[in-house]
Amino acid sequence: MSYELRIWDPVRHAPLPASADEALDIAERLRSVPDTPNPAFERFGRSLADGYAALTKAAGADDVTLEEFWGGDPQEQARACQAAVYELSLPVEDARRLALAVGAAGDAGLALLDDENGMCFLPDGVVYPDDSREMWAATLDELRAGPTAPGDVAPDNRTLLQQIASALFDAIGRGNNHQ
Repeated sequence: MSYELRIWDPVRHAPLPASADEALDIAERLRSVPDTPNPAFERFGRSLADGYAALTKAAGADDVTLEEFWGGDPQEQARACQAAVYELSLPVEDARRLALAVGAAGDAGLALLDDENGMCFLPDGVVYPDDSREMWAATLDELRAGPTAPGDVAPDNRTLLQQIASALFDAIGRGNNHQ
C-alpha cells in the first residue's frame, strides 16, 4: 500500500488555501487539470533526490535505492507530470520522507497536501489545520534527534499516523475537563 501526497503550484493555480478543507478542495479540483511541465515540480524532484542523497550519506547507508526510498525516481516523475497536481506515491508512511517532501515543496514554492492525515503544508511554512502545527513541530524535533538511516525505525516503532493520533489524543485529553 502506498502513501499519497498531492503537490501543486499556488503561483500557477491560486489562491492559497485558508484551511485543510480548502486545500483538499483545491487539490481535488486541480487533480484533473492538464498543465505544461512545471519548473517548480522539477526543483521539487531534484530536492527530493538531494534529500535522499544527504540522508544516506549522513547515515553511511546505501542499502535502499533512490527509487525504493521514494517509490520511483522523483526527478523523472516531476519532469513527466502533465497535470496541475503532482501526485507523489511514497512506498510507505514514514515521517522522514514526509518531512523531506514538505521541506522540498516549501523550497520550491509548492503547497503539499497529506490528505491521509488531513494536513496541508504551504510554501511559507503554514500548516493546516491550526491544531496540527505544534504536533508537526514535535514530529520534526523527534526526527532531528532520532535515527538517520533510511531503513531505521523510529525508537517507539510507530508510524506517522500513529504518532499524529497519539499527539491528538493527548491534546484532546489535556483540554477535556468534563467528567
